[in-house]
Amino acid sequence: ITSFSSDPAALKARRAVVITARVHPGESNASWVMKGILDYLTGSSVDARILRDNFVFKIVPMLNPDGVIVGNYRCSLAGQDLNRLWDEPSRKMHPTIFFTKSMFRHLLDDREVILFVDIHGHSRKKNVFMYGNSESNGLREKIFPGLLCRSSDCFSFDDCCFKIQKSKESTARVVAYRELGVVNSYTLEASFCGADFGPLGEQHFTTRHLEEMGYMVCDAILDFCDPDQGKVMLVCKELQVLFPDDGNSDDVSDSEDDGSAALRRKKRQARKATKQREKPKKKKATKMKEEEEEDKRKEKESKESKEKAGRSTSNVRKVRQEEDKADKADKAEREDEEKGKRKKKSTTSTSTTRSRAAKSRPVTSRDKDKTPKDRPNEEDALSYATKVA
Repeated sequence: ITSFSSDPAALKARRAVVITARVHPGESNASWVMKGILDYLTGSSVDARILRDNFVFKIVPMLNPDGVIVGNYRCSLAGQDLNRLWDEPSRKMHPTIFFTKSMFRHLLDDREVILFVDIHGHSRKKNVFMYGNSESNGLREKIFPGLLCRSSDCFSFDDCCFKIQKSKESTARVVAYRELGVVNSYTLEASFCGADFGPLGEQHFTTRHLEEMGYMVCDAILDFCDPDQGKVMLVCKELQVLFPDDGNSDDVSDSEDDGSAALRRKKRQARKATKQREKPKKKKATKMKEEEEEDKRKEKESKESKEKAGRSTSNVRKVRQEEDKADKADKAEREDEEKGKRKKKSTTSTSTTRSRAAKSRPVTSRDKDKTPKDRPNEEDALSYATKVA
């Protein structure tokens, strides 16, 4: 990856950066970091254009494709750990390592290689960190990790290691350092878990975090090669004052461990113990606050329930009063109806009796002599007598 718009002389004068990844098939987080690097370098940002105009990037995104395809965790299709074969790779048995190393040699013949990074995933340690090479306890090999630590929230310089163990002499970073002469040769390790400090402390890394780590690597390259070496000088001063153990911390791989790992574990335990001592105070304050909030909530609920009960009691009373009124009205209406029926019945029975009496009484000569005008008077008298009786 580079810019081809320049003249051939400028292109030939550019320095090179070599980045490889996924030599161990199961370390898929290495591919996400590589994706972040590729997206950055091929992007349209000004910083990406500066990198392309000044460097030639040789990228090998996957050194062990056969192992990835068949689902191996650490080995190749031949059942070998390819990151322990860089000293003498076989063209037939380890072709990806053989030809990557050959490309490296040819590249060194054409231009200076200022940086080599081999990206891995780590299953036993947290954070993102680097393994480098420093046989003279110098600061030069520690500058790039120091710059990366300043630009990333999840990169831990304390977890970096710069010593060379005998079991690591055939790894990519050591062979590039000793045999190929690349001073800034590193293994970048990204935890399978997450960070134990900072904003991402006690959280799992997501693919976004890993991609951002790839962006940070590119930013660190810019700072590392910036003509204004202010940041580099600042990192050098910090390393001189703050570097805890002259770079010889524990180089713990996924396959081997050594006695210095115990020291690192003790340091971690000491940090955790300090955190644990601070937690009870925070928990106590939080608990008191929660209890106060709970009391307020209960008091509020009690008040609301009483108001609700009062409202419900008054509503019940109103309903009962309305029901009583309705019952009284219905009762009065029924009584009026019954009175009306009795009155009607008595009137009907009286008229019937009178008519029957009139029909049953025989007609006398006296009745015959009466005129029609007299008869109504008699009927009225009879009706009056009936009422009186």
